[in-house]
Amino acid sequence: MGLFSKKNETQKNEPEKKTTAEKKPATEKTSDDSKKGHSNTSYFVSPHPDGGWQVKKANAKKALKRFDTKTEAEDYAKKVAKNQGTSVVRQKKDGKIQKKKRGGFPSVQQ
Repeated sequence: MGLFSKKNETQKNEPEKKTTAEKKPATEKTSDDSKKGHSNTSYFVSPHPDGGWQVKKANAKKALKRFDTKTEAEDYAKKVAKNQGTSVVRQKKDGKIQKKKRGGFPSVQQ
C-alpha cells in the first residue's frame, strides 16, 4: 500500500503544476496589442505597376483594390481609413509622398 500512497502524492502535485502553467491573461494581452497595432496601420494610395491607382495597407504585398483614377482610389482609401480609425498616405506618380492625413482627408468646402 505504500506504493499507492506515493502515486496519490504525485497526483496531488500534478494539479499544482497545471495551475502555474495557466497563464491565459498573458495571451489576452497579446490579442489586445494586435488590436492596437491594427488601428495604427496606414493605407497607401499609389500608382499600380500595370497602370491606374491602387489602395494598399502598409507593408501589404497585394492591393486591396485597383482604380482607373487617383480620385477614385483616394475616395475608397478615405472610407476605409475612417472606418479603421487610421490614416491615408497619398503618393505621386513618381512614388514620393504627397500627403498624410489621419482618418482620410479633410472635406473641401466650395
